[in-house]
Amino acid sequence: MNNKDNKVIILDIETTGTDINSDEVLQISIINDKGDTLLNSYVRPEKHTERKNAEMIHGISPEKVKASPAISELKNQIQEIVDNAELIVGYNFDTFDVPFLEESAGINFKDKETYDVMLAFAEEYGEWNEYFGNYKWQKLSKAAAYYGYKFKAHDSLEDVRATLYVYNKMQDKNRKIMEEKEY
Repeated sequence: MNNKDNKVIILDIETTGTDINSDEVLQISIINDKGDTLLNSYVRPEKHTERKNAEMIHGISPEKVKASPAISELKNQIQEIVDNAELIVGYNFDTFDVPFLEESAGINFKDKETYDVMLAFAEEYGEWNEYFGNYKWQKLSKAAAYYGYKFKAHDSLEDVRATLYVYNKMQDKNRKIMEEKEY
């Protein structure tokens, strides 16, 4: 499949932790808007040998990734997919995945249009947070359940599929609203 045909991509990562300066990618998955897998790989960290807290969340053990490529070995492939995309969709994407991949892997998202489903869904779900004066961010599992989608969270391939599903449901709703306004 030609990467130039993948104008809309959905991307997700699993990591050793949440610190973009010291933690590392453990799994990366990218699909296109038709649900075709463009990249799905475990990633061997180069600095972290233990990551008990993260492992409890996503179940990615050192044993599971020991024969996997390092992020540096996947960088060119990831960058090519990103470069050829017109829109990159993700969940908690603008606040986590993008800065994490820029810092830890040197992936360049400069001038790329992104769509963070989490931020859009927060408004759709409508739970107001007085303290922050904004809509409360919801987990992907809550967004997926809201639209009737079941999946195994914290596996990047499952997460991109769920994100695509939620994204499509939100786009369908927006299209219907726009069509109703035209009448």
